[in-house]
Amino acid sequence: MAEGVTRAWYIDKLGKMGFVEKVTNAVTRNGFTTDWKSITVAKPIRLYAISRDVDLSVNDLTGTWSQIPSQFHEGIVYKAIAQGYKDPRHMELNTAAYFDGEYAKSVQDGKKFSKSNYTDVGTISSQDF
Repeated sequence: MAEGVTRAWYIDKLGKMGFVEKVTNAVTRNGFTTDWKSITVAKPIRLYAISRDVDLSVNDLTGTWSQIPSQFHEGIVYKAIAQGYKDPRHMELNTAAYFDGEYAKSVQDGKKFSKSNYTDVGTISSQDF
């Protein structure tokens, strides 16, 4: 292992952490030149972090949450409806169980979506000019 090597870390736009080290000669890859390259030594790492979620904010124009993808807004409503049916004044446990099930399905869909790294499907169509 080389002594005196300067190493750094960064977080990309998807929240993944990367590690690099400083080199004496510039590295050119894909048309970009830099003094940083991938690390040459791989070791176990332990991270200690203090993290805090940002507060949910509502878009004033649409009245929707901007941090939660729109396909999961309905899941939040399902949970609220289920809680309403569990209230002693309007207790209907069968209906509450149904909406809890719908909420659970939307949570599963959200977990699948979060593991997909936000991949999207598109189509390429030819254009005549």
